[in-house]
Amino acid sequence: MSRKSKSPILEPETPEESTAPAEGATISNAQAVRNALSAGHEEIDAIDGFVREHYGKEIPRQQISAYKSQTRRKAGEAPRRGRRSIEGYLAPPRISPAGEADLIDALRALKPLVAKVGVENVKKLAELLS
Repeated sequence: MSRKSKSPILEPETPEESTAPAEGATISNAQAVRNALSAGHEEIDAIDGFVREHYGKEIPRQQISAYKSQTRRKAGEAPRRGRRSIEGYLAPPRISPAGEADLIDALRALKPLVAKVGVENVKKLAELLS
């Protein structure tokens, strides 16, 4: 028994045409998510609402996230992974269970400060804090 052929995927030429499929045609889930992204929806809830309203489809959130990531990767955007950090921010040293900070970690945290403001200024800061 042979497989039935799938209907062709509609590739929109402009975002205005992408919001409504042609009469009697179906649209893939991936294309529906791409259309939502091109309409300016960034949050998964907004994309889900757009797809339900315009295409009457229910796409799982995980699948929406995957399509969104694939679309961004193909567009050349960097993936959003890991924690967002502030440039130049150094986390405070870990505190041991006994409540004393590890001396090595404290010195590692001071090294960029010394490089940035100089030894004399770090000494002055230490005097001000003591």
